[in-house]
Amino acid sequence: MNRATAEVKWKVLRTRIKETWGELTDDDLDRFDGQRDKFVGHIQERYGMSRADVERRLQEIDEAEGSSWGGTARG
Repeated sequence: MNRATAEVKWKVLRTRIKETWGELTDDDLDRFDGQRDKFVGHIQERYGMSRADVERRLQEIDEAEGSSWGGTARG
């Protein structure tokens, strides 16, 4: 995947994540830039969700967007 395509996919993915967890800010996503495990922990704490539920929802978002958060989406 070229860099431009990866950047577009990452922007779409960020938007979907923020739609799913409405209290998240761009600063939240920037803070966990590519650190999926830390991000999942943050969501667990903030929303009171189990790790499995957060991971499942992220997987659904990844699949819907044809992407993968945590590295490859950003190139």
